[in-house]
Amino acid sequence: MNSKFKVIIFTLVALLAFSMVSCTGSGGKSLNSAEDLKAYLDKQPANTPDKPIRVTMKANAPMIPNIVAAINSAGKYVSLNISGNALTTIPDNAFYDESTDKGCVLLVAITIPTSVTSIGKNAFTDCTDLTSFIIPNSVTSIGDSAFARCTGFTSVTIPDKRKMTHFTQLQG
Repeated sequence: MNSKFKVIIFTLVALLAFSMVSCTGSGGKSLNSAEDLKAYLDKQPANTPDKPIRVTMKANAPMIPNIVAAINSAGKYVSLNISGNALTTIPDNAFYDESTDKGCVLLVAITIPTSVTSIGKNAFTDCTDLTSFIIPNSVTSIGDSAFARCTGFTSVTIPDKRKMTHFTQLQG
């Protein structure tokens, strides 16, 4: 191979690697709907829990079941950053489906906005691959069993529980 050809191949490989990192890197892709999330995830290559696809979504409480369905349907591991001020409560069973007794097992990390003041009961039950969770200081109430059977935690950031009006143990 001549050196010009090698430079072209190297450049193409570098561009491909950069584009993959930019989609799954620290900032992640910013999306506005569960449909956009599903379409985006479907285009991504298969991944592992230690290399999740990073996604930022502006969400409200009614959108959460659709977000969970999109993640589960796509079959890709996701690190989710829910942004915006539309979300004030993570509802009961938000990432857990009582009818199937199944959590959002492909969710590996979540960051919730400072607009959230409460996390409902069973909100993240059975999210077994959830390893990282950041609860902002704005949260004053965490419901019973909100993190039941979340066995994968390696990093949990919680506010000072003395400021909370209701707090139960993480794995209730």
